[in-house]
Amino acid sequence: MKTFSLLSLARPLGGLTVAVLLAACAGTPRQPTVSYDFGLPPAPAAAASSTAKPLRIGETGGPEWLDSPALHYRLLYAQQQQAQPYAANRWVMSPVRLFDERLRTMAANRGQVAAFGEVAQPLLKVDIVEFSQVFDSPAASRAVVQVRASLYQARGLLAQRTFRHEQAAATADAPGGVAALAQASDVLIAQILDWAAAQPAQ
Repeated sequence: MKTFSLLSLARPLGGLTVAVLLAACAGTPRQPTVSYDFGLPPAPAAAASSTAKPLRIGETGGPEWLDSPALHYRLLYAQQQQAQPYAANRWVMSPVRLFDERLRTMAANRGQVAAFGEVAQPLLKVDIVEFSQVFDSPAASRAVVQVRASLYQARGLLAQRTFRHEQAAATADAPGGVAALAQASDVLIAQILDWAAAQPAQ
């Protein structure tokens, strides 16, 4: 049985036909890329708490698959082991960096940031484990953010805890996922800062 390609079918009609067909394929408009961030940060408190424990904030870490501006989703009803990127939707920078900036902003708003050279103050290190929009069905999705927070002092590890938050998305699409992921991140960061402030010094 013979197989025919587009070019083999068009060749008898002449080079002009081939050129027209190729031009039509090349001229298909591409969907524009839309970029997102976490939106406006929560408003700072009127005055920093006098009881806030100063923290040194270490650089947020994460797995290699999050080290890009890609906006990832998982289809639990099809293949939950695949974190797939949206084709035309992305973050303005990697979600690891966006989370890191939000963490520093919210800590500063609370008066919980110490100069990095103040080695007597605890060091907070956050590592992202999961950060994706999860589809339970084609019509329902939620944001899943899971991180590991570690608190260090001069003697070593002071405390460590895993935090996880799931936020339902208002819409089962990229904008809905972005909004839910940003909300989940803000909730987790507030929980992490509360937890770090509650740890007794060694």
